[in-house]
Order: sequence, then C-alpha cells, then structure tokens
Amino acid sequence: MAMAMRMRSGLPLLRRALFVESSSAAEGSVASTPVLSGSTFSEVTRSYAAAPDSKQQKVKVPVTMFGVSGNYTSALYIAAVKANVLDKVESELLTLVEASKKSPTFAQFMKDASVTSDTRVKAINDICSQAKFSDITMNFMAVVAEAGRLGHVARMVQRFSELTMAHRGEVKVTVTTVIVSSLLE
Repeated sequence: MAMAMRMRSGLPLLRRALFVESSSAAEGSVASTPVLSGSTFSEVTRSYAAAPDSKQQKVKVPVTMFGVSGNYTSALYIAAVKANVLDKVESELLTLVEASKKSPTFAQFMKDASVTSDTRVKAINDICSQAKFSDITMNFMAVVAEAGRLGHVARMVQRFSELTMAHRGEVKVTVTTVIVSSLLE
C-alpha cells in the first residue's frame, strides 16, 4: 500500500522539479544536468529549470492541459519560458519526433517499455548531446525517459506546439471550401 501511494503520480515530483535550487541555479544559469536529492523515492526531486528569481514574475501556461502529456508539457513550457528558449525547445522537440518517424529502430526504442530506466536515460542523453540540444530539452527528455514515458513524446510535442502557438497569439484554423465545377466552365 505504501509503495502504491509513492508511485501514484509524477505530477507533484514534476512540479517540485521546477523549484529545486541547484548550484548552477544560484548563478542564474540553467542546470546543465538534472539535480537529484533526497534518500527515498518520495523525497527525490529533479530539476531541469533554474530556481525562480524573486524579481522574476510567475509564468502562466496560456492553455490549461490535463493528463500525462498535459502535465509534462505544461512544466516544460514554464521552464522554457523562464529560460527564454521557447522556440529553440519547440524546434528541438519537433526534430526529435521527425527522427523517430524516420528511424524504425528509434521509434521502437521510444515505445519499448521493457528497456531499463538507466538504459533509456543514457541513450536519450547521448542522442540529445550529439544533436546539441539545449539543456532544457536534454533534461526534460531525461525526466521523460526515466519515468518511462518516451512513448508519449509525440503527443507531448504536439501539445507543446499548441502552447507555443497560444504564447505567440496564433490560432489554428481549418478552412473548408467548396468549388462547383459547373460555374467554372
């Protein structure tokens, strides 16, 4: 029962991750590697964003999202806005999704739940560092890999794009037209 309580949701862990201070956050930069602290599962926190500055205003997500992909996406959006790398993170994530579409091996790896957490994290870190992704993207992908949520990345990226569009004030529309051929002759 106690184990079930600890594993119930990653949301509180993800929320705390945005506010954990690290040594590099004190310098005002984004953490280059995830920060792990604590001795038990319930106390472990991980950070992929700098700690909030007292002068820095709070970031509000432009569209409220729910579910696994919504929770991860919202946390990533907040971290990217605070680090002022929103467009870069979106571009990197879209590149990653395109790579998974082009490589059946990579796509299978992303969906395979039997791969150990350590292997997933190491592989994702290697891929992100070779692609020269930003620290926010690398650390976000490491958190997703460690949680075993790589199979949800495509949906997370789609929802992240929705947030960035809302941030820029863009609205996605579908235009339907009808052409009557008898009038054109």
